[in-house]
Amino acid sequence: MSRSLARRLMLLAGLVSVGVFTSVRADDAADLNALSKADKDAGFVSMFNGKDFTGWRFEGKESPPKELPDNWSVSDGLIKLSGGGKPNLGSAKAYADFEMKFEWRAVKDKYNSGFFIRSGEKVGANQLNLAKGSEGAFIGGKLTGSMPVPKLQKPAGEWNEWRVLVVGEKVTFWCNGELAWEGTGIQPKEGYIGLQAEGAALEFRKLRIREVK
Repeated sequence: MSRSLARRLMLLAGLVSVGVFTSVRADDAADLNALSKADKDAGFVSMFNGKDFTGWRFEGKESPPKELPDNWSVSDGLIKLSGGGKPNLGSAKAYADFEMKFEWRAVKDKYNSGFFIRSGEKVGANQLNLAKGSEGAFIGGKLTGSMPVPKLQKPAGEWNEWRVLVVGEKVTFWCNGELAWEGTGIQPKEGYIGLQAEGAALEFRKLRIREVK
């Protein structure tokens, strides 16, 4: 075999392996965010495909957005927030009564973000705080019975699961499988879901939602 032929074969093998690896990575991202049988049976649907921002938008109405801000990205099957004070990430559609579950982890110990429920189109109100020491506090709206629950959170670098049930004027909140609080009085009756950019690096995965009819 000539040296030139050998080099061509090695190059071809490399390209094939890269293609296979890329395909595996894409499949891994989808599997990471795939719904469990229990979630499917309960009526949950995925809000994140592990590949891009389909179903989400930033300050405009375009979904998925054609251009991404510098502080938001998708890789390794995760939504990655590097920091920055804007823009927030909002759902493409509004929701009335729903149950949502997602996982998040802080990259560093001092973190700050938020999870918006029934918020306006620009997702800035009705926030469950995700700031270190104030996790779970309800801000930017009125809700009786809510409180910060930092002791229910895991340390930076570990994954936390939040579960939020919103029905009528009532909000029920769980952290890592434990009931955190029940609050009443949320308004309006319908709004957008969102994640806040607030100067800290965080990662999100396994976002899933069930509309309550």
